[in-house]
Amino acid sequence: MHKRRDGELLKRRLYRLLCLICCFTIAASFMIFPAHAEGIAGKAASVFGYALNDQMFAYGVISTDTQGGNADPGSYGGKYPTGVVYADIMYFDNNESPYLVIFRADGANECVCTDIFKYDDALQRAENIASLSKGYNSAPGVEGQFAVGENGDTKYIIYREYTNGIETNAEYYTVMNGIAYKYINAPPCAASSGVVSWNSGFFRPDVDVSSGNAHLSAFFSGLKDASAQSVTYKDISENISAAEEERLETALTEAARFTSFDIGDYSALSDYNLALTRRNTDDKFYLITNLYDLGDEIYYVRFSTNRSFYNYAILRRTDDGSGASTYQLLAARTDSIPLSDIELTRLKEVYSRNKLVAKKSKDSIETVNRSLIPLGNDGSEKEKPIKMPKLIDSSVRMPAALAAGILCITALVVLWIYLAADEEERYDKRL
Repeated sequence: MHKRRDGELLKRRLYRLLCLICCFTIAASFMIFPAHAEGIAGKAASVFGYALNDQMFAYGVISTDTQGGNADPGSYGGKYPTGVVYADIMYFDNNESPYLVIFRADGANECVCTDIFKYDDALQRAENIASLSKGYNSAPGVEGQFAVGENGDTKYIIYREYTNGIETNAEYYTVMNGIAYKYINAPPCAASSGVVSWNSGFFRPDVDVSSGNAHLSAFFSGLKDASAQSVTYKDISENISAAEEERLETALTEAARFTSFDIGDYSALSDYNLALTRRNTDDKFYLITNLYDLGDEIYYVRFSTNRSFYNYAILRRTDDGSGASTYQLLAARTDSIPLSDIELTRLKEVYSRNKLVAKKSKDSIETVNRSLIPLGNDGSEKEKPIKMPKLIDSSVRMPAALAAGILCITALVVLWIYLAADEEERYDKRL
């Protein structure tokens, strides 16, 4: 009788332990596998930054005086406006690959477009895999709209048409393995948000493009930040001596004179020296922000000017005729997208083979014992993905996921208590 009672008691305890393990597993799954954090880093950010920069340079940027206002076509020199409205990083391919999506107006061709760029890892460049183009409908009461949508891990670009405020057509597009597809039948879309609406009489961004399109500026800056933060070379800007800092500042004062400069553009030393005497910007050097030693006395320096925060120069530390140390300018760009880690490695190899690059200095850069900025465990700056502001923010999905998890855990706990109590009641009756 006691053996039977002990066996039943053991079974109940094992049952309760099993339920507790199930509850813990579900709870842990929500903590260990959070919603996908959308962001990119390093070379991809740099490449997408240049792709966006090219589009903004070619078409300009659309902005309005107030949030929710219409863009005035007259201010863009034509019947229809021209310019980039909005850009975002969208993860198609079940959240595996980042794509740059740019929404823009093309007044010259009387259409509104969505360009989708893929990062080609092998070629390390942005590839335009699709351009969705929709014209201005002149029919009375007909309005077009581009929107973004999603259903779980599936992301969409949506084109909708409205007649007198009623939706009459919807086209859904997505990307699979680098190829854009149009759905034959409309897929389920859990959430969507408009980007831009238009017809032959008006053009209205559905996103905030006020204050000179501050969102687009912030997004572009985010791409620059991600590229800058990908550098894994050690930052020694806080460790250089005062004399070394003065020599660098002299070189950077000259570098700030150029919008773009590269020693690789010249085949003769005389042409290179002549180019150094020219100036194509009025920017003035302000402050060294980062200094990276690429090896062989080649240095990558990021600096700020009176006009922009992101500027850079690549310098070779060399010796002048008297034996004093100085710096030779190899490359410079002002108001630029910072170089990524991969680009720096490639450029260092290129400049090491250039015949116009002077011999490296016999001495190393002068350093002093100063407190370093905290870095990673291996002494390098860690690659940090950027977080892009989303039209459909992950915060919309997280409460639903959390609520579902809590509901599951609560249901299991209630079931556990109920079944355990019922089993105990039946067990007591048998006694």
